Amino acid sequence: YPRSFVEYVEESSTYAAYARMINADYLVCPPGVGCVLPAVAQFGRNTLVGNPNLVPWLNLLPVEQMWNSTFLHYQEVPVTPLQDMDYEVFLKKIPPGKIGQCRSLRGRLGHWEQDVDDAADWQYTTPIRHYVGEADLRFNPTPEVPFRPSTTYRWSESVFPTCDLQTITKDGLCAAMADAEMERIFILGDSMGMNMAQSLWKLLGHDDNPSEFGTRNPNWDREVDCGPDFDGFAFTVSFARNDQLLENDRPVDIERGLRNCFAYCYPWTERYASFPGRQLLLVNTGPHYQSHHEFQYTMRHILKTVDAMERPLDAVLWRTSTPGHRDCDEPGLTPFGTYAEYAPTVTDEYSWDKFVGYNDYASKLLDQRRRDDARGYDIQPKAPPKVGPDGIPQPPPPPPPPTRTRIELLDVYPMTTLRRDGHVSGDECPGCAGAEKDCLHFNAPGPVDWWSHALYSHLLDLSRRGS
Repeated sequence: YPRSFVEYVEESSTYAAYARMINADYLVCPPGVGCVLPAVAQFGRNTLVGNPNLVPWLNLLPVEQMWNSTFLHYQEVPVTPLQDMDYEVFLKKIPPGKIGQCRSLRGRLGHWEQDVDDAADWQYTTPIRHYVGEADLRFNPTPEVPFRPSTTYRWSESVFPTCDLQTITKDGLCAAMADAEMERIFILGDSMGMNMAQSLWKLLGHDDNPSEFGTRNPNWDREVDCGPDFDGFAFTVSFARNDQLLENDRPVDIERGLRNCFAYCYPWTERYASFPGRQLLLVNTGPHYQSHHEFQYTMRHILKTVDAMERPLDAVLWRTSTPGHRDCDEPGLTPFGTYAEYAPTVTDEYSWDKFVGYNDYASKLLDQRRRDDARGYDIQPKAPPKVGPDGIPQPPPPPPPPTRTRIELLDVYPMTTLRRDGHVSGDECPGCAGAEKDCLHFNAPGPVDWWSHALYSHLLDLSRRGS
C-alpha cells in the first residue's frame, strides 16, 4: 500500500468507463447497479456488494460464471448517512466483528516511533550467542543510554490504529496457540528466517540459545512448556535451514561449507509432513534468487508441495522478503519516516531491488488463492439466529471444514524497509560483522523482533478473534 498511486478519473462516456472497468486487474464496485455488468464481463478480479434488492437476477447466474467475483454480503457492509459524515473516521474504521481483517492491513501504513519507557520490555533476558547478538554482548548501558537505540522503537499504525501490533509474551502465545489448537510453529527459510526463529525463542523469555551452543547445525526443535495455567499444554518451535526452498539428494553441511544448492538446502518436507498435530508453517525465500522467473517458479512449487501433503487444518504464512540498506554503516542513523524517504535509496546490490517484485508476486498469488477458496456466493438475506428452549440465541453452525491448507501473507516488507538502523554493520557494534560488510541482517534484539510480534498478532486474528 505505501507504494500505491491513487488518482481520480472522471470518464466522459459510459463506453470508456465500461472499458476501463472490464480491463482492470482488480475492480472494486460501489453499491448499486452501474458496476455489476462490467464485473460479470470482467477477466480480472472484482469485489462487489451483493444486494438482491438492487440486482435480483444475480442469484440466477451459475457460480462458475462468477469465478472471479468476491461478494460482500449487503447485511455486513458498514453504512452511514452522508449528511455530516466524517469520511476519514468512517473509512479507517474496522467493522465490528471483523478485527480479523487486520492481518491484511497491519504493518503497511505506519511509522516507527521511539518509546524508551517500554523498551525494557523488548530486551532479551540474556543475549543471543550468535553474531547478531554481539552488539548486545558488547553494549555497556548508561543512565543516559540504557538500551541500544535500535531496540527502542515500536511500530505504530497510522491509518488503522485498531490493527496495532500486539507484543508477544509467552502466556499470550500459549493462549493463542491453544485457542487455534496449534501444536507447532515451524519456521523454514534462510539466515533471516533463522534470525526470526532465534528472536521468537528469546522473546518467550528463554535464557538459552534455541540451538546447541558451539555447534553449527542450523536445524532444531524446542518445546515451550506453557505451565500449569494452561493445563500442561505445550507446543514446539522448529527451524529448518533451506535457503532456496529446494530439496535434493546431494549432501549438505553448513559446518563444512558443503552446499547442495546455491547455498544450504537442508531437507524439511519429511519433518513437516510427519508431525502428528496441527501446525503453523512460516516460509520465506527470495534473498538467494537473482531472477523473478526463478522466484515465481519456486513459490508455485512450494504451494503445490504443501497442498500435496493434504494437511488442510494447518496454516501457512509466507513472509515477505526484506532488502538491506547499502549505507547502513553511517553513524547516527534513525528509521526512515516514510516509504517515500526510503525509495530513493533502493539499490541493485545483491539484487535487493528485485525484492519488491518478489513480494508483489507473492501477494497477488496468495490473494488469487484466497479468492479461489472463497468461490461461490450467497446474497440472500441471512436467517435470524435460532433460539433455544431457554430463550438464548444459538450460535450459527460451524463453517464447513477447509479442503486445502490456508496460506496467507505475513507482510513485514513495508515496516522493515524503514529500518536502516540496527544492522550488524551499523555503528552500534563496530567490527561485529568482521571484514565483510553486512547491511542485510539486524542485531538482536532489534527490528526482526517485530516480525515475531507480527506473527503473534496474525495468529490472534486466526484464533480467538476469528477470521
